[in-house]
Amino acid sequence: MKSILVLLLLVAMAAPAPNKKGLLAIKPLHEKRAAHSATLLPNGKVLITGGFKKGPDTYSQVYSATTEIFDPATYHFTYSGSLHIARCGQTATLLQGGKEVLITGGNNDRPRLASAELYDVATGQWTRLPDMNAGREGHQAVLLRNGKVLILGGTGDARTAVELYDPATRRFEKGAPAPCDCSGTVVPLPDGRILIAGGVRDRQLTKQAMTYDPVTNRFTRVGDMTIVRYKTAAAILPDGKVILIGGGDNRDWKGKYNSTELFDPTTNTFSKGPDLNFERFKLAHSLITMSNGDILVAGGNQHIERWHDGRFSVVAALDQPCYFTTATSTGGGILLAGGYGNDAQCVDKAWMYIP
Repeated sequence: MKSILVLLLLVAMAAPAPNKKGLLAIKPLHEKRAAHSATLLPNGKVLITGGFKKGPDTYSQVYSATTEIFDPATYHFTYSGSLHIARCGQTATLLQGGKEVLITGGNNDRPRLASAELYDVATGQWTRLPDMNAGREGHQAVLLRNGKVLILGGTGDARTAVELYDPATRRFEKGAPAPCDCSGTVVPLPDGRILIAGGVRDRQLTKQAMTYDPVTNRFTRVGDMTIVRYKTAAAILPDGKVILIGGGDNRDWKGKYNSTELFDPTTNTFSKGPDLNFERFKLAHSLITMSNGDILVAGGNQHIERWHDGRFSVVAALDQPCYFTTATSTGGGILLAGGYGNDAQCVDKAWMYIP
């Protein structure tokens, strides 16, 4: 009888609960992982790629080459093909047409990987690509309107800060000369420009910001942010402004912010935004813009907050803080996967947030 009850409990945790709203614990990932990537595929499933976990000594890092597919119809994860090179902190970009996912850079036992790979959505197989022009970690990628992928930052050198992936040739091209490493928060703007705000410049945190126009290949300085800010996240608001959420200063764990700021692309200026209820950082891939324009802030703290009508409110809470977790909208809900807590130990936990 006891074994039957346990089985029923496991089935209940794994099964979808479409009529229930809020935060639901679901069946976990097959592996503990943080700093992985999560990509929504055209079929509605989610590709979970790479990441790291702590070794048996609880200090060393073990890097993953495995991938998992989350099926929102069953709330189950299944293994898919493996990367050629294990990594964490990579970028993952679904290419135009929805047939392939581009993975670039990151790190493993070696920092600033130059390697890149392609995932075939139909077959689940990975193909090794020619290397990028420079090794990168902490970089960001933006799918441009012409189908190319803009790769920014992560090299520590302005001369190699920008390059482009051309899916027609499956090769990387050198980009326009940049005024800095472009390591800040990267946000595609509605007018086609790319905002690059804050981050590290000359090994120092900066308030400076600029835009890049991929049509003219020109960088333009805009107004400074209100404070230095990194390890943050950003989203576009319904009125077209950008909101930068949380982050921190050079004190890292002791310098986390509960503040936000707004960038107005019509005036190219920043201003103070509404405060969060809790400090948070290391949340770059855990923001979701919802169908009604609200923003769900799911990472960088134990508490999940929702921006609505100009203010943040707490809508749910995890069992512990989660950093470098991922949030992915699946249509029926938002998948939260992996990450690590205040003890820096990675988890295999997963949740669905049903609005």
